[in-house]
Amino acid sequence: MAWSEVADDFVTECSRRVLMSLPRRDQRERGELYVSGLLSLTGRKSMRSIASITGGGAAEQRLHHFISKSSWDWVPVRKALASHLDRALDPRAWVVKPMVVRKAGRHTVGVAESFVPHLGQVVNNQRSYGVWLANDGHSAPVNWRLLLPGDWLGDARRRRRAEIPESVGVGDRASLPAATATATALEIARGWGLRRRPIVMDARDENAVALAGSLSAADVPFVLRISGATRLIGVDAARAGGRVQLATAQRLAEAAGRAGQAMQWMHRAGPGMPPTQVVRAEVMLPPGAGVCGPLLIIGALPPGEPRSQELWLSNMTKVPATVVLRLGGLVERVNRDFSEISTRVGAMDFEGRTFGGWHRHITLSSVAQGIVTLSAVRNKAGDPALGDLQLA
Repeated sequence: MAWSEVADDFVTECSRRVLMSLPRRDQRERGELYVSGLLSLTGRKSMRSIASITGGGAAEQRLHHFISKSSWDWVPVRKALASHLDRALDPRAWVVKPMVVRKAGRHTVGVAESFVPHLGQVVNNQRSYGVWLANDGHSAPVNWRLLLPGDWLGDARRRRRAEIPESVGVGDRASLPAATATATALEIARGWGLRRRPIVMDARDENAVALAGSLSAADVPFVLRISGATRLIGVDAARAGGRVQLATAQRLAEAAGRAGQAMQWMHRAGPGMPPTQVVRAEVMLPPGAGVCGPLLIIGALPPGEPRSQELWLSNMTKVPATVVLRLGGLVERVNRDFSEISTRVGAMDFEGRTFGGWHRHITLSSVAQGIVTLSAVRNKAGDPALGDLQLA
């Protein structure tokens, strides 16, 4: 097995428990085979390579039908996975992370040309958002939504070929990144039985104002990393009778620092290093972004830097600024786990073209990552029994 630290019997037991909602025995067996293949094979995870474990051609056809054409519902599987991870990890936050996969051609569901900031260019890509349960030591994804651009939602032929359900894109603004990201997170808050946690996201390349407005309207706590150019309204100026006008987040944070609203934070300072300067300023969203109470900008100024290197926007106004910054740090935890685990269990490898196929593949990839994460928690705790991880 590629994950030598994950015992085979642990993979089998976890898979069976998470896949119990699949209605037929053959579906559960193929689900277990698929998860085992994602964990055991190295390199790109294709249906052919997974099927090669159990007999090639005929097995490949069965797997193709199981993933791309079957009727099993992925939501109960995700709920079961989330329930196990919620108990085992005791997550501090739900982190929303975009996933961009470069694609050739135009037939893969959701593919479109768009500018990808981390690549610095316009590329043909498929974009989705995942929600991860995260604490300081571990994280794993439990829910996903695929961004469907307007030319997909409005093209009857493309929808039919990709088997996009009629309900998708009706009333949920599925073609808007901010709406898709918000809906992915809010879905697990409604009826999944999880303990409510703050929603954390690096929104520097997103419409952070729209995200903040949507999350505020849903009355959920959030921590969003924003760019210094994000335009907001400073509450202090408005209270002092000054002219209410938009200003950049960077300028508002710097004004708070000059006004003496900075504090010292030793948590991020290395041995012998001066403390990080933390500033906080009350702000409001621009007109038209949604009605909500005051928000906070929190900036972190590392030693020797002339301006804040991190800016976070949050509605957690009663929480210490340093706590908000630590929650924001979970973005890096998720980024590491995506790079070290998700990419190795096939999160970016789906080759099919159907909407349901993508969702079933990414669900089973998440199950595989969840098993790796649960195994790591078990090993760290001294190899307790499955029951001690409360997987039942």
